[in-house]
Amino acid sequence: MSEFAGTRVIVTGAGRGLGRGIAEAFAAAGAKVMIGARTMSYAEEALAAIRDAGGNAQAFQLDVKDHAQCDALVATTVAAFGGVDVIVHCAAEIAHGGLGAVSDEDLEAGFASIAKAAWWLLQAGRPHLAQASGGGRFIAIGSVNGTYSVVANMTAYGMAKAALDAFVRGAACDVVGERITVNAINPGLVASARALAVLGEDGLAQYGATVPVGRAGTPADVARACLFLAAPSADYITGTTIKLDGGSTIAPASGRSDLLQARLKAQQTH
Repeated sequence: MSEFAGTRVIVTGAGRGLGRGIAEAFAAAGAKVMIGARTMSYAEEALAAIRDAGGNAQAFQLDVKDHAQCDALVATTVAAFGGVDVIVHCAAEIAHGGLGAVSDEDLEAGFASIAKAAWWLLQAGRPHLAQASGGGRFIAIGSVNGTYSVVANMTAYGMAKAALDAFVRGAACDVVGERITVNAINPGLVASARALAVLGEDGLAQYGATVPVGRAGTPADVARACLFLAAPSADYITGTTIKLDGGSTIAPASGRSDLLQARLKAQQTH
């Protein structure tokens, strides 16, 4: 029997991309998964895929920028599954752009969807995570941008992800006495719909070739790291981040920055 059999998991941003990959991985490992997504059509597609594979999942529509909706997500999960053992916060809404190129509204959306939502979700989930038999787990999906590296013209994105890292370290101290661990996974480039929108398939392949391990990351890579941190055997790990970037931040750029800047500039002119 899987060590996640019966584990009750919330994944935000689970309608597509990284979040969907994480939700599918937990469901395949035997967990009961609540798919949190803003666009219900995507959530329904993810839900159908999990159920078709024999998994147990439900879906909840929410905008994580709203405190009350984050509370409702947790409450609905508790009502449906009898509790919450793991929360994975993957949702993010932030425009790419440097100083002067991002509106106040978009800047606030980034902080609300990434860092504030993490606060609200852990706050709502705290009493339930504290009752998890194997210890509660809160996992945030961050980024190497803003934490381990800086990418020009992605300043707003990096700021919001850096705030998330600060939250993880502080919140881990707040709840450590309640058998709840709080950690983050900070990926580098991941072959997701968002990355394809910026780079295109050819650009993604070119970028991946410059990564030291020879490829871009995948949602499955991030999902495996989530399963590791969520396992009972990871109860000694808290207040930390897993850098998941194929070695990109410890090796010369080899043209990665120039390629990304060209694609970002092209996207902003359309």
